[in-house]
Amino acid sequence: MQSQPQIPGHITQDQFNQMLVSPESFAAKPESISEQLFIERSLTENKFWLRIMKEHALFLGEGFNRKDTQHIQAADRFFHYFEQQEKRAYQLPLNAELVRKFNEESIDLVHGFRNFKRNLLILIINCKISGFNFPLLVDHIAREAEYFMRTLKKFNKGILEPIQDAIINENVFWLRIMMEHSRFISALLDQSERNLVNTARKFGDDFETLLNQARDVESMLYRKQPTYPIIGKLNKDSENAATELQAFKKTGLELIQSCQIRNVINPLLADHVLREAGHFLYMIQVLEDRLNEKIAAEQQL
Repeated sequence: MQSQPQIPGHITQDQFNQMLVSPESFAAKPESISEQLFIERSLTENKFWLRIMKEHALFLGEGFNRKDTQHIQAADRFFHYFEQQEKRAYQLPLNAELVRKFNEESIDLVHGFRNFKRNLLILIINCKISGFNFPLLVDHIAREAEYFMRTLKKFNKGILEPIQDAIINENVFWLRIMMEHSRFISALLDQSERNLVNTARKFGDDFETLLNQARDVESMLYRKQPTYPIIGKLNKDSENAATELQAFKKTGLELIQSCQIRNVINPLLADHVLREAGHFLYMIQVLEDRLNEKIAAEQQL
């Protein structure tokens, strides 16, 4: 009978066995959300995203072939639905049960709009309808609808993701959004605006690099033992890049509004993507505050 392989003398049997344990078993657990934070975050996300969804409906409607009255009318209906829901978000009493019910209503509404966008995308890809709604743009706004729904569902379950997983997920989502914004801008600027076009493309390349780095961190550390220094740097790198892009978008909006540059960008669309950069920076700050609190609490143990 063959004997078991010998473990090198400097490694104990316990150390060896420990390395065979699933690393996912050392991951942090989801955290509960307080009632006050539940109300605050729910209303913040609803007020922001319901306006974004309303504008998505407007932009889709403007991008259809004018003969495609069926889809234009559907987009108009969604615009109306989101406008009404957005108004309600500003009038909602600060009551947890009412906010939870409002979240459910928003989820149902956004789910329908998400399906509309996804089905529309298939029609566009298969050349069943024409117009100026780029397939990647439709996919982009469908992902934003899915993100909004996921966020509200987590709130209604009363949980926050562990901070490491939250930072990874938020950065992977938002870095792709910022990358695509940059490339959409470069495509909608008149190509005679060479400096601005090149700057927008450069932002797209920079965010693609950050996105790939975030995906590497996701592969290494998602749902694993907390490794806060790496996670903190990921968040800070995103903050620096998003701050620069926000300034570029703000300048671009001002130039568009004053008719100083050649482009086919709706000023509302320019404002729309500027607000999304601001919301990314808001999320980065929320995550950084949570991370600092977690580190401080562990240092006291």
